[in-house]
This record gives sequence, structure tokens and C-alpha cells, in this order.
Amino acid sequence: MAKAEFHETFPVDAKKLFDTIVKYEDYPEFVTGCSSVSVKRDPAKPGQVRASYQVNMIKELSYTLDHIENPEKLTVEWKLVSSDFMKSNTGKWTLKSLGKGKTDVSYSVEIDFSFPVPGLILNRVVKGSLGPMVKSFVERSSQ
Repeated sequence: MAKAEFHETFPVDAKKLFDTIVKYEDYPEFVTGCSSVSVKRDPAKPGQVRASYQVNMIKELSYTLDHIENPEKLTVEWKLVSSDFMKSNTGKWTLKSLGKGKTDVSYSVEIDFSFPVPGLILNRVVKGSLGPMVKSFVERSSQ
């Protein structure tokens, strides 16, 4: 199992960043490796979203996550529903507005794959991809 956390302050409006994070269907436009996202929102359950992702990681892979969005607290949490390559995937975005267009951004994720991956490699891949991935959301929300 790989665990990773990312924490940094960015010159971006917290609400704009939150809005970018919860537009899952736009991820293929700016998240490296993401080829498509299918989103299901139930009007009877605001803030609860199921998103199915197709990603290219050497080959085409798919997985589905249930998201819990909290626009007041500026958090998004998720957990794995199904996958053809992961046993688990849980995580959370936490945004804190610092005023003057600055936001404290925390991202944490815990992933376990359904096939053997040496821990050192797994941690390196997961941790190594966090910074660029988070920065892609910041850049997108600054447009």
C-alpha cells in the first residue's frame, strides 16, 4: 500500500480551485493520463458523486470512485467503488482560503494495487506524481 501527502500554499482563489476539482468531467483536458470521466450526480443526494475514470498507464485502465463534496469546508473525499487494477483508493483534498487570492492546499491519498508492486517503486510513483498533478489543478483554476 502506498500513502502520500502533498501540502503547499498557492496564489489561487480557494473557491475557484474547489470548482475545478469537482468538475471531474473536465479532467481529461488537463490531468496527465486521464482519457475520460463519466459522472453521475443524484439531485436527491447533493455533494455525493460517482465518477468512473479511464486512464492510460502503459495500458488503458478504469476505476470508479465515490466522492463526497463539501463546498462550505472546501473538502472533497473519495473512496474506491470498483477497479480493474486497484484494491483500494481513498483520499482527500482540503483547501483553506488564506485571503488575498492565496490557498493552503492539502492532498492525501492511499492506494493499494491488485497486483504485486514493490513498496519502494509504488511509493516513488505515487509520491512523485502528486506535485505535478496538484499543480495542474492550480493552473487550470487560474485560467
